[in-house]
Amino acid sequence: MQLLQGYLDQNIPITLTSKIITELNDACIKRVIELSLEKMKTPPPARFSWLALGSQGRSEQLLHTDQDNALIYEDVPEIIQEKTRKYFLELAAEVNKGLFEIGYEYCPAEMMASNPKWCLSLTQWKELVHDWISKPGKDEVLLSFIFFDYSLSYGDRELANELADYIFGDIEKNPIFYVHLVSGALQSPSPTGFFRQFLVEQDGAHKDFFDIKRRALMPLADAARVLILSHSVKGINNTPERFEKLAELEPQNKELYLSCAYSYKALLKFRTKQGLLHHDSGQFIELESLTKLEKVKLKATFKTIKELQEVISIRFNPGKITI
Repeated sequence: MQLLQGYLDQNIPITLTSKIITELNDACIKRVIELSLEKMKTPPPARFSWLALGSQGRSEQLLHTDQDNALIYEDVPEIIQEKTRKYFLELAAEVNKGLFEIGYEYCPAEMMASNPKWCLSLTQWKELVHDWISKPGKDEVLLSFIFFDYSLSYGDRELANELADYIFGDIEKNPIFYVHLVSGALQSPSPTGFFRQFLVEQDGAHKDFFDIKRRALMPLADAARVLILSHSVKGINNTPERFEKLAELEPQNKELYLSCAYSYKALLKFRTKQGLLHHDSGQFIELESLTKLEKVKLKATFKTIKELQEVISIRFNPGKITI
């Protein structure tokens, strides 16, 4: 966090800052896994991959937030399936505990490899994602948003790549899934009202605060994911990088996509500064604490959200789908 504050104070580009912080995050995770493996009584009974999910999978986790991870292990003969599963669940529990001890909070929704739901063999993962893609509902779309942005933190790259290939192939066979993804991407609440005033939370613990994650960052990240999937582009998880790639693939929308990349970086930097200032996740912002210039800069990024949502609405026509 001290490094992060220093980078922001020196106005180092957020893209470079993200890359450095991601490298540090990955180094910490790798070391915790190595130490956890040393504590196990035997070496792993099969190849495995430890995956970072969500914002960490997209190399966008700058502030300390909770853990989001999963584990894939290779298929093994039936006779040792239960023993193998037990081993990896024990390993995952050790890793999650180790990460917690060095400052990564446990995920309140238990999106962690120690949860039996997210510690599966390659075949089980394929069956699970096939269910999400072929029978998408609100929960399946939400899980896809979290899991389809994974990156390999440790272990076997072939397993992670094979699952990625399967996901792309299965989506190609089920194109209606795009429509559900778009419908989900358009669920995010609008950042501003009819008169361009900020829309804030109406009740709960964050009443009268602006939710920069759900109202500004998520609509951009969700749309970038849908568009990059529709072009079958693998290996680019970072949201600004996705927009930059889309600008190459769709010259007719180049200006919009580059504006989206810029807006996302500006919003990420803004959230990070707020989080460091208030020692929290930076998700909820007290508008009264912002200067007039900060409010103007924030609102400038919202125009791209509206334009982008119009593009995906027209392209995928999600009107007939309700999730």
